[in-house]
Formats: sequence, structure tokens, C-alpha cells
Amino acid sequence: MSGERKDLATAASELRAAFDQAFTADQLQSGERTVDVLAIRVAEQSYALRLAEVLAVHEGRKLVPVPTPAPALLGLVGLRGLVAPIYDLRLLLGHAAGHLPSWFVLVRSPSPIGVAFDALEGHLRLPESSLVSARSGDNAGRFTPGSVLTPGGPRPLIHLPSLVESIARSKPVSASEREEPR
Repeated sequence: MSGERKDLATAASELRAAFDQAFTADQLQSGERTVDVLAIRVAEQSYALRLAEVLAVHEGRKLVPVPTPAPALLGLVGLRGLVAPIYDLRLLLGHAAGHLPSWFVLVRSPSPIGVAFDALEGHLRLPESSLVSARSGDNAGRFTPGSVLTPGGPRPLIHLPSLVESIARSKPVSASEREEPR
């Protein structure tokens, strides 16, 4: 019986190694590095997000609306003891407002923040050479300084750190944070 267990353990170990190897085989064969992106839809337009800039992806979570002068702030969401503001990616990218988006990502940033979008179309692992920087003179958007070439065509690549930085700069200062004139 112990011989059978040893054979089973060896077989399981070999299967585990083969499984792990399958994820690196494409990269090793081509010798080119890859980039992981999420293909999303915002206001009927295709975009992409670098997966490395995303902390988590959620769908259908209840947002709690809050009074705010910021039209892009959809509300707050509670996730595993964390409360994060969720912003409408349509408005941040200059599109018209629409129905409440059902998808959002939490952005990998020092403070919790998320952006909502209309549809998640999938995950793509592409060669790093598919990233294209906008040339001067191109009409690159404020938060889309380049694009990614996908099998379905080019998609503007949203730079989430720039987006978060812009949101942080535009936050109104609360009364307790303001210094009284002397």
C-alpha cells in the first residue's frame, strides 16, 4: 500500500509541475515578455486596463450613494471590512453619464479607490510588443497615453495611476483640513 501512495504522490507532483509549466510555455517559446490586460467596455467603446494596476474585479455590488459635488463619484462600497469610493469611468474619460455600471475594479493604490465600467469583455495575455505609446500629435486622451493591439483591434489603454492621481487632486478640502486665516 505504501508503494501505491508513493506512486500517487509522484504522479500528483508530476501533474502539478506540468500544470505550472503550461502557464510559462508560451512565454518561454517566443522569448518575448507578456502583458496581462482586462478588456472592458465603457460607454459602448472598447478599452483595456493593465491587470498589474488592478487589485480586484467585482460585479453587481451594492453601492451606497453619498452626497457629493463630484458627479463622477457613484458611491461607496464595502468589501471585506474596507470602504472604497467608486467613480464612474465614463465621466472620468469624458463620456456622457448613463445607467449605473455593474462592474468595477479596485485600483492598486495607497488608498482604496475603484472605477466602474459597463462590461468586462475578458482577460488577454499579449506580447509586450502589442503596447503602443501615443506619438506626439496623436489625439491621446488624458488617461489613455497609448493603446494595446488585441486580436479584436486596438484598444486605448487606461493608465489607472494617472486617473487616481487626478481624482485625488480634484477632491475638495474638508472644513477640518482647511487652515483658518490669521
